[in-house]
Amino acid sequence: MASSPKPPGPPGKAIRPPIVRHDRGPLKQRGLDRLVLRDDLPERSVDTLVAVGRIGKAWGVRGELTVRLYNPDSDLAWAADAVHLRGEAFPMAWVSVQRWEDKAGKLVVKFEGVHNPQDARDLIHLEILVPREDLGEPDEDEIFVHELMGMRVVDEKRGDIGAIAHVISIGPNDVWVVEGETETMIPAVGKFVRSVDREARVVHVLYEEE
Repeated sequence: MASSPKPPGPPGKAIRPPIVRHDRGPLKQRGLDRLVLRDDLPERSVDTLVAVGRIGKAWGVRGELTVRLYNPDSDLAWAADAVHLRGEAFPMAWVSVQRWEDKAGKLVVKFEGVHNPQDARDLIHLEILVPREDLGEPDEDEIFVHELMGMRVVDEKRGDIGAIAHVISIGPNDVWVVEGETETMIPAVGKFVRSVDREARVVHVLYEEE
């Protein structure tokens, strides 16, 4: 009787089946292969771009996504047919946008190449960046939200209390979230904000928490 063929490999070791890898790229790059990159536009360095918002959750069944704006009062003049996305493993490149829409009071974006909620979810939490010049010029007494990020906050009585990490829109006025030894929330009104030095990137305030 012919003996059964011996399995390959060293004796006493189980044979492990080959690992099947789907051609979707590393986990952190999922979504990139679905986007349409615009190589017809000039390259931009990160210091010429401004983050205007972050991608929220998937919306609907066609691959649309909500956008959480850093400045909810933005006039959306920057919402063009191409933007940059920032996230781990994403290159600095133009990404083609199919459309921007206002749906039930929410800003929704549809990227070229993304056609279903599964693909859309791979893009959640990425930042949207646009050319600085597309934002226009603020009025003399205005400052863009993105300019505030990272500015040091100096209280006239307490000294340096930290840096602005977030801006929250509550009612008619924004609230600055300052992170230092402790977290301080300062209403962005003239009663508390004394001055904003763009060049030095310092905000002077007089604010005592209750």
